[in-house]
Amino acid sequence: MRTLALIFCLGVLTADSALALKIERLAGASAKDRVLEVVAEELLVKFASPTASAEKARILAAAGAEVKAELESIGWTVVKFQAGTPVSAALRAAKNLPRVEAVSPHRVYRPSRAPNDALVNAQYALAQINAFAGWEFEVGNTAAVTVAVIDSGIDGTQPELSGKLVAGASRFCDPSGLPGCVANNPPTPACNHATRVAGIAAASSDNGSSIAGLSWGAGLVSLKVFADADCAAGFPECSAGACVTADNGIINALNYARGIQDGAGVGKVVVNLSLGGAGACAAPLQAAVTNAVNAGVVVVAAAGNSGGAVESPANCAGVIPVGATDSGNGVAYFSSRGAELSAGGVVAPGVSVLTTDLNAASASASGTSFASPHVAGLAALILSAKSGMTPAQVQSVIRGGADNIGDSASAQGAGRVNAFRALRLAVNGTLAGSAGETKAIAFPNPFRVSRHGRLSFSIPPSLQGAQAKIKIYTASYELVRELTGLSWNGLNENGQAAASGSYIFLISTEKGTGSGRFSVIN
Repeated sequence: MRTLALIFCLGVLTADSALALKIERLAGASAKDRVLEVVAEELLVKFASPTASAEKARILAAAGAEVKAELESIGWTVVKFQAGTPVSAALRAAKNLPRVEAVSPHRVYRPSRAPNDALVNAQYALAQINAFAGWEFEVGNTAAVTVAVIDSGIDGTQPELSGKLVAGASRFCDPSGLPGCVANNPPTPACNHATRVAGIAAASSDNGSSIAGLSWGAGLVSLKVFADADCAAGFPECSAGACVTADNGIINALNYARGIQDGAGVGKVVVNLSLGGAGACAAPLQAAVTNAVNAGVVVVAAAGNSGGAVESPANCAGVIPVGATDSGNGVAYFSSRGAELSAGGVVAPGVSVLTTDLNAASASASGTSFASPHVAGLAALILSAKSGMTPAQVQSVIRGGADNIGDSASAQGAGRVNAFRALRLAVNGTLAGSAGETKAIAFPNPFRVSRHGRLSFSIPPSLQGAQAKIKIYTASYELVRELTGLSWNGLNENGQAAASGSYIFLISTEKGTGSGRFSVIN
């Protein structure tokens, strides 16, 4: 038979007492491979087809094992061995069993995070990826696209997310071996990770409250794959040391996401996986990813925060891997690198990104976990504009519209995502000349002060540079306000509210000047 993982045991490491999953650590086949974390006393086994349930039970019993769960969507079986059996011994035993075609450890995954760096101005990420110009093309079509967040469970009471949740569609996919996924409506969080991820991709927007998600109109589905018991020690923070899930939960969640594709109130599905584990993509997980992508589901995943090789599932074939950039347009020091980014990935803001948090709060978060949902949200915008695109076409458009930020392809992939350029490419099939690429934009326009709170300005790439200043004038060219930032609160130089009407703005940087118009409605 073909063995899919050649590893030896470093020894069993019992996880924290709060965890439901018992964890074992294994070393890779060579010195350069990172240590893998796997579920103790379990394997994923692929039997030759057809093999009846009774025959599986008989074959496994001879090795002191039993069927724990069937992953019917991909044709693999979760197998439980006797207590105390090292996974290395289980692998040796299983590969010699009759009718066994392949075996894989039951891999463990953790939320992808890195410590927060210094906070930067609010949602700098939106300006960095040219979201304001992109929204002139598309803000997302309700019920046309849904972002499925396979993670720790969205807080269903978060006001910026609750109205975006597809009714009755959220699920808990137990990583400990229960078959399938069970209803979790309204969804509940094992910790704050998924709530932060979901806000970046698709928080309620243009509502005068909190933050703006990249895809205003996309729905949300919470696919919780971290059990509360597996995150309790780290609650509310989903620290990597306190929160774990496994292949079983992720595979069932991917299968569920595939099943709701094109469903009523769901539309096209974009999956975001802001979690990861060391090592190559395991065969069972790859099978689930392939099934989803072949069904038209776009799968986006965080590259990882080790600064080393791209982690799984971001290194699975068919996935769009995403690294992180900082506010200075450089690749973050912690962002994982590798051939997968070169071949199919991009980078997006992932340092001190403002997003939603538990209990109606907001928070600043860092890690490739929070770069990935920028790309998932952009994929949702693209599918809202061009619903017939395949996952490969969406990936191509995202990469084709990315900005080269001067790093190696293994670090930046095709570059930092640019929402305007990607949408332009998707809708028009070309990046040749257009407003937004060469023209400054004020957004939202018209600016309803009581509703929106602040007006934001987007500087086109041709003008981006140091010493940026913005001057706002009335239609008769009387100066209203001079700004040093990229937003305006609607007040003039004397602190009084600007009157309703038309206004002109002039942007100047070391690279030149640009101008535009907007309206104010009080």
